Amino acid sequence: MIRRYILPIIILGSASQAVDFRYGQGNFEWSSTIVNYTDSYIPLDDRVYSINEQHQNLTNSTWYYFGNMDIHSSRQLDTMTDISSDLLNIIPNTPDNIAPFPSSFTASGVDLDIGIGYDVYQDERSYFGLGLMTGFSTPMMETTNYADSSDHTSNLPYQANTEIETYKLGVTMQGAYNLAEIFSLYSSVVLAMQSGTMNSDIINSDLDIMGTYSSFDIGAKYFLTDFSGQDSDFYAKVGYTYKYWNLDDIGPFADGAYTDDITSLATTEITSDYLYLGIGYSF
Repeated sequence: MIRRYILPIIILGSASQAVDFRYGQGNFEWSSTIVNYTDSYIPLDDRVYSINEQHQNLTNSTWYYFGNMDIHSSRQLDTMTDISSDLLNIIPNTPDNIAPFPSSFTASGVDLDIGIGYDVYQDERSYFGLGLMTGFSTPMMETTNYADSSDHTSNLPYQANTEIETYKLGVTMQGAYNLAEIFSLYSSVVLAMQSGTMNSDIINSDLDIMGTYSSFDIGAKYFLTDFSGQDSDFYAKVGYTYKYWNLDDIGPFADGAYTDDITSLATTEITSDYLYLGIGYSF
């Protein structure tokens, strides 16, 4: 699976004149709802590894490019799962005495944003730019069920993955202000549409999905000094990132197990927010 991400990593690394590597910790929340049928909410502690190029002007130009790749790897969440009420909503004859059983959840995936923009304002201390972006997201939730075998739970898969793959197209804003020669504040905003597929081992089906994607990033950048006290090309970053995926147009299940009316009311929301530290080098 990692092979598919090698090309974006190479592009981000080789095309950049300044690139930084970041590590963050925060929250990864995955919720799915079928109105009047069932809903689930899974909060996870997330670890995020990132490669980032915040804003790099082309030579002697107000045009710039940017890119960011996040690799998510959550910690395992152990919890009790109660499916009796959900099954009652979908299958009327389901007994209401199915005991809750232990389950574990982990999330992983990659999120890539790349694009090009134009600085509508630029001076020696600051810039503000507007741009276009594209990219993809591949979040995956892995569920392990420890249900005892019975007439009502034996069909639950021991391990079940829900994989999402979306492609994005949208607009961005980037800005920064230099408080000093070696210290600056920066921020960026992304608003995009997305479409793709969702695959679930639980329903054994592929679904077409559409929705929106948004992100917000704010931070500070500080150029480090070398052992002689001179400015160096290394810099440090600290910041906060928030990302939101809303998939509110989910196509019918391919095997016809559920009706179009149910899937038209299905939504999946994913939220990621984390604080990060980074180190970079300006070539």
